[in-house]
Amino acid sequence: MKMIEVYSTYNPGDIAVIKSVLDSEDIHYYFQGENANMLVAAGAYARLLVQDDQAQRVREILREAGFLEQ
Repeated sequence: MKMIEVYSTYNPGDIAVIKSVLDSEDIHYYFQGENANMLVAAGAYARLLVQDDQAQRVREILREAGFLEQ
């Protein structure tokens, strides 16, 4: 299954909340660059990757949680 990016952030708090929400929805995800993000490297972002067949649902969840604009 192909993984695609649906969101990116440099905020560790956002990452923790998103992980919690996606875990509760049983959605498979991966934050690429999450560890580099914790090093607070200038311009470092963690990219949220999800399976392409779940991308639309994840975007809806992120909108409902206030991470994406309506």
